[in-house]
Amino acid sequence: MKRIFSLILVCMMTFSLAGCSAGESRAAESSAAMQSGVGRENGAVSESSAAAENGTVAGNGLAAGTSELPAGSGGQETAGEASADTLVIYFSCTGNTKAAAEEIQRQTGADIFEIVPEIPYTAEDLNYNDDNSRANQEQSDDSARPAISGSIDNFDSYEIVFVGYPIWWGTLPKIVNTLLDTYDFSGKTVIPFCTSGGSGIGTSVSAIREAEPEASVLDGLRVGDTSDIAGWLEEVLP
Repeated sequence: MKRIFSLILVCMMTFSLAGCSAGESRAAESSAAMQSGVGRENGAVSESSAAAENGTVAGNGLAAGTSELPAGSGGQETAGEASADTLVIYFSCTGNTKAAAEEIQRQTGADIFEIVPEIPYTAEDLNYNDDNSRANQEQSDDSARPAISGSIDNFDSYEIVFVGYPIWWGTLPKIVNTLLDTYDFSGKTVIPFCTSGGSGIGTSVSAIREAEPEASVLDGLRVGDTSDIAGWLEEVLP
């Protein structure tokens, strides 16, 4: 009887140990599965975040889900877009310097101002063969300062100033001296350009430097053709 009871007790203990072992195995598998699942979830979140960030950056500033550039992203400048710190000033009687000035303005996007004399020059005024013509009289008088019609608004705000003119008697027309006497060019970069039948720009640049010693006056360009301008601008502009 005791032997039967002992056999029953041994069997019961064996089944109990087997059940505990199976339960621990299932618990371990469940724990491993949970850890694996958490790992996959975290991995998915990480990839999703990276994708979102990459989507924002890779779209050249486009935020996810948008099709417009955000405010303040300027994009590329286009010809004619205003350059706030640059001004083109010119004086022209026959239209040659005007054409050069307008080409510089087109390529730089600068503001532009024409020097217009209060008393316009006539053909007789520009007769170089007449010693008594207005232009001859002005150019022979160092103190001559022909009046300018109009004025330049906010001149102090400009940092780069192109100054264009025809060469008269080898140098500046006196009306350009009026401009130089009227405005303070101190601290500005002055870039001269001229048109002429053959005279160089050098003497006129020296005259500008003498009139504006506190400005940085570049050597400038004698414009033979407007096609000369693009390459020159690449050299002189920062």
